[in-house]
Amino acid sequence: MTDSDRTLNDYIGRSTSVLLLAPLHEPPDDDACIDLLTRDPPEDTNVVSVTLSASPAERLSVWQREAGGELPTRATIIDGRREMRSDGLPVSESGSIAVRGLPEDADLYDVGLAIASQLGAWEDADETTVLCLHSVTRLLAAHDTDQVIGLLTALNDLCERLGVSAHSHVDPDAHDEETLSTLRPLYDTVVEYTPTDGWIPTEREEQTPTPSFRSTTTPPGGAARTDPDRPETVPMRHSFETILDLLSCPRRRTLLYHLKNQPNQVVPLDRLVEAVHDIDRSLPTRDSSPPEAIREELLETHLPMLEEAGIARYDADAGTVHYTENRGLESFLRYVETIELG
Repeated sequence: MTDSDRTLNDYIGRSTSVLLLAPLHEPPDDDACIDLLTRDPPEDTNVVSVTLSASPAERLSVWQREAGGELPTRATIIDGRREMRSDGLPVSESGSIAVRGLPEDADLYDVGLAIASQLGAWEDADETTVLCLHSVTRLLAAHDTDQVIGLLTALNDLCERLGVSAHSHVDPDAHDEETLSTLRPLYDTVVEYTPTDGWIPTEREEQTPTPSFRSTTTPPGGAARTDPDRPETVPMRHSFETILDLLSCPRRRTLLYHLKNQPNQVVPLDRLVEAVHDIDRSLPTRDSSPPEAIREELLETHLPMLEEAGIARYDADAGTVHYTENRGLESFLRYVETIELG
């Protein structure tokens, strides 16, 4: 159990994934959330807050009540409620509190891609990025349990790779013990609140295999979710974890946007570098690196990753990239491209 003069962070160290088991929207839950969001000083922190029930203003008020008036350097609140409202939110000295809405009929892929793209956008930031998912209880009430487990597994793996500290909220009174036993092994640390003993932390033991998204899960199709011509089912050759990883990096997304539109599926590397450079320069939020730096990044990082996933192969002798058509991935790419580039 925790001592009254120690914070939650004293017990969990630098775990990249933490499960909070406590009644939602009550003082212990709010206190613990802000504890985890302020491991580092606010001026050294970027926050991604996912809210599925409370409004962005309500989630921000928790920060202000528990952490004082100092805001993080950057913060994005991903609003996954069915009814979204625009809230007037304050501006910090070096950035703003942004609200990012999801489609009214958003599914788990929408939630996962919104989180992954925001984490990827801050991958090279100097500040520490922290993620709050409020709440898993809400996800489990709206979606299939195995698919929620797949999403959580993918997000926790992505956070570990990106060095993001993440925590998820669960109301233990809303679930049976079997569900809680399934959730616990997904996290580095589980902390559970009891009225008599306070927070009780436990570290993860040896994991057992957990359910994940099946390779045939239907992704979004067409140019948007409302496209009447989008197919009912699109085969998906990659796991949800792979899709999140592939789309988490802005430059890799740009590369994939261009590759999917190539009719002959063989593209000179020089043309790819030029296309990525042009798109990055047109977006104010992107890092407009010189072509030489983009070429090096493609060769050292992104093309090897696409080759490992069976999506593209670089021919060094010919200086060309060979793209393999993938309707499932392209369906995701069209959807994400519409959101990001319009």
